[in-house]
Amino acid sequence: YPDLDDSRYDSKWNGEITEWKKMGGKVKVHKTVKAKYLWDLICASAWRSAEPGLHFLERSNKRSNTYYFENLIATNPCLTADAWIHTAKGPKQVKDLLDTQFTARVDGQDFISAQEGFFKTGTKKVLSLQTKEGYSLRLTSNHKVKRVSKFGRYSLETEWSEAGNLKAGDLIVINNHIKNSKWEGKYSYEEGYLMGLLIGDGTLKSDKAILSVWKTDEQQAGVQGVMQEALQIAVSMPHRNDFVGWTAVKGREEYRLSLAYIKKIAHDLGMHPGRKTITDIMEKTSSNFYKGLLKGLFDTDGSVQGSQDKGISVRLSQSNFPFLQAVQRMLLRLGIASTIYQNRRYAGSKLLPNGKGGYGKYSTKAQHELVISGESLIVFSKDIGFADTTKSNRLTELLSQYKRVLNRERFIAKVKEITLAEIEDVFDVQIPGINAFDANGLYVHNCGEQPLGAWAV
Repeated sequence: YPDLDDSRYDSKWNGEITEWKKMGGKVKVHKTVKAKYLWDLICASAWRSAEPGLHFLERSNKRSNTYYFENLIATNPCLTADAWIHTAKGPKQVKDLLDTQFTARVDGQDFISAQEGFFKTGTKKVLSLQTKEGYSLRLTSNHKVKRVSKFGRYSLETEWSEAGNLKAGDLIVINNHIKNSKWEGKYSYEEGYLMGLLIGDGTLKSDKAILSVWKTDEQQAGVQGVMQEALQIAVSMPHRNDFVGWTAVKGREEYRLSLAYIKKIAHDLGMHPGRKTITDIMEKTSSNFYKGLLKGLFDTDGSVQGSQDKGISVRLSQSNFPFLQAVQRMLLRLGIASTIYQNRRYAGSKLLPNGKGGYGKYSTKAQHELVISGESLIVFSKDIGFADTTKSNRLTELLSQYKRVLNRERFIAKVKEITLAEIEDVFDVQIPGINAFDANGLYVHNCGEQPLGAWAV
């Protein structure tokens, strides 16, 4: 570069140095610097570690054959390592896909990633994007998200928008996998169903796992369907010769089923006493396991509500919001959109059975509710449904008698807020052919490690 002379140039720091100081960094300001010295320093640093990179955007624009209608821009968007990426082999986290080629599933279509898979792009400030429906994602401010630019009854137009430019009320796109909602993987539908019952109404101890159901007068017929399905599955799995299935608990309306194999599966899936929840391992299972798990959860804690006048919905109540977010991600991968309503019931106290035939006053946590409605109800009914015959019959009856057309599922979500998160290691990937991927259900753009025009990113 012969145009670099030995002149001295003023140097400025326009970035935020507060966090750098907190981390012990020392700020040394040079009022002037020789261009030749700076160039040599950049070259030596790039040779040692490939960072910092150097790109002359002005020269790229001058040499571009599209200079007359657009300006090139440089992009380097990123996600955190715990983000969930949907693939043809099921959901994986970014940290599972480092330096590994994979096939991304985007809106039900499969696209092969670049050979290096996800790669680290640096340590940067991260934003937390939260939607009113419950979907969320942590990403850098310049990571592009597909935003709805025009929304009509019969039309939907979209554009790419940097996360940092989104604002509360903006509509963004979530993935619609309804046309391709199956994938192979570990664990079966049967194992999933038992895990759903265990998480919903079971007890996990150090020595055994117990499934429980309550057969009140109102629940008698419906619960019988759950008991039959669970027993049929249990006898098909390894069990002792003296296994008797469901047994009544004296003085209670409770029936219990205990099987060593259930405890083994729970342990292998990352659960243990005190941690009876959906684990990361469970999210990486097969689509058949998903269907079984979700069916068991909705059999125990789900409900069918509404009418033709007020609308029909299937609901799942829980006090653990992250748990419902995991359920929401799993449903979306099966082509079912949902909404989580937080604090449907605030924390307080309530009269509950005390296990001695009476009632006692107990502290209760805030309750959140996941709601499935509209066209997603049809997919839920067909692919998941209920073993509880009372719930199943009610949903079937309401859907068959519904005179109006169910609300069309648009697979969009509304931005609730975007807040500053922490400084973290971040990563990105290239998905040739579509330049996008599914991250926690959101439709996001992949990296642009080369100059790209605004229309392309």
